[in-house]
Amino acid sequence: MNKHLENAKRKVGFVSNSGLTIYDRVAVGDKKLWFTSLELQVILDAKLRGLQLGGLPLRTRSKKVKSSICAALGYPIPKSFKKTQPRFVGQQFDSYTQKSNNLQVWNEDLDPIRRYVLIKINDEDEITKVKVVTGSDLAPLDTTGTLTQKYQARLRDIEDKF
Repeated sequence: MNKHLENAKRKVGFVSNSGLTIYDRVAVGDKKLWFTSLELQVILDAKLRGLQLGGLPLRTRSKKVKSSICAALGYPIPKSFKKTQPRFVGQQFDSYTQKSNNLQVWNEDLDPIRRYVLIKINDEDEITKVKVVTGSDLAPLDTTGTLTQKYQARLRDIEDKF
């Protein structure tokens, strides 16, 4: 068995027994509780590959993936996921589930130490691969340097304008 997968499985047990949630910080490099990027990748790939997401609305699909990540890493699954940055605060990562081969990080700069869990799904909405990269890995690929934002506006007193 792969050494990194063995280490990751051991850490899943430690996390499971720790009482920690995904929102509790873990010291980077903690020998028992911190998953290295490679350990994170191998355990999530092993546990999520083959997961069926077909027919699920996007929000439901997102919750199912995040719940599966929690279970794979030994964390309790929260009833609802808080809107934190990153979403998995303790392990410093966000997850992105997508069919396309591009990544859009919306409304925030890439963080060089944050990890980005990229989850590839096929046309049948089945997870086929998990890859973990850091913000410093992604930064050279950002050719625009543009931070995308969404603006909403309301039109008032429309009758007065005609």
